Amino acid sequence: MATSSAQILEREGWIPYEPDSPSLYVGNEPLLEDVKLKKLFSKHPESKDIVKLINTGLVYHYSTWDVLFRGILSSDNVNNGRAVLRAYSVNYMNDALEGLTIPRGLSKSEDRSIEGKNAVLVTEDGKEVLCPATEHPSYKRWKEMEEINARQNKQKLFSVSFSKVSDSVPMWNYYGHDGHGLSIGFDAHHIVNQGYDIIECIYNKTVSDQLADYIFDSCYWISEPEPISIDLDIISKDPHFEYEKECRIPLRQHYGNYCITKRNQFLPIMYDIKRGVISPFVEVFVPLEAIQEIWIGPTNDIDLAVDSLRGWLESIGMSWVRIKKSSAPLK
Repeated sequence: MATSSAQILEREGWIPYEPDSPSLYVGNEPLLEDVKLKKLFSKHPESKDIVKLINTGLVYHYSTWDVLFRGILSSDNVNNGRAVLRAYSVNYMNDALEGLTIPRGLSKSEDRSIEGKNAVLVTEDGKEVLCPATEHPSYKRWKEMEEINARQNKQKLFSVSFSKVSDSVPMWNYYGHDGHGLSIGFDAHHIVNQGYDIIECIYNKTVSDQLADYIFDSCYWISEPEPISIDLDIISKDPHFEYEKECRIPLRQHYGNYCITKRNQFLPIMYDIKRGVISPFVEVFVPLEAIQEIWIGPTNDIDLAVDSLRGWLESIGMSWVRIKKSSAPLK
């Protein structure tokens, strides 16, 4: 019988590391420093107007009653004093350009950095001739590999999506169960304190390319010892999705099967069905106090919905949550 790689590792004394799911963080110890972001802001202060971090106020997660009841505030989660959101791989989201715009911008920045320079090309008869560096076969192959890597890396990027808008007709239509769903308002401070970042998305191609230039110039080659930097590949979206006014928690897969927060909490990658296919996700843990508002979608039986939601929230000890009614004239 063939010996498996796991058996060989066990025989050699290797013990697999399986960290526990993160408990809620309590305390005020400083967060680990984001090395790349520090370099970016230091060399290009104007990039702060592009990379907009949200630390206060409410952000809204459009969802369904079922996801709220059985997922975000399931009895198990509530008993443990937490709300749980899912960060799905961006490879399975509705914007086909997710995770590609910034890498392609970096590629263009690299092209501009060697424009006008020459490279040595060896011909078939052994002669050395000069050609534009951007036209050298080796460089072209390198560019092809960059595109392949960007597409492969999409699978490793994860995001929890929020909107800056609490009561949006297109958001109700696309993410709020045709108006029958809910818009859940989370306090950004409680999320950030758990070691996550919340960052606004960019919907302008020119601005995205400018950010790519800044990243390439300041921190593209930085390799910090701990994977704690915001993955800026995740914040640029196609302009057609600007109605979402999206901000998101960006995460990246590290060490094979985990994402890691800035408080060094390990989030194991799991799998479920999303958009009809098997999709990887990680659970994002926040305190119950993070939920401050819940908006009821416009096509619900509003009065019944308010009464049922209020009664349930009081039964689980969350009477502080404000219940709001959508004013959208949606049938």
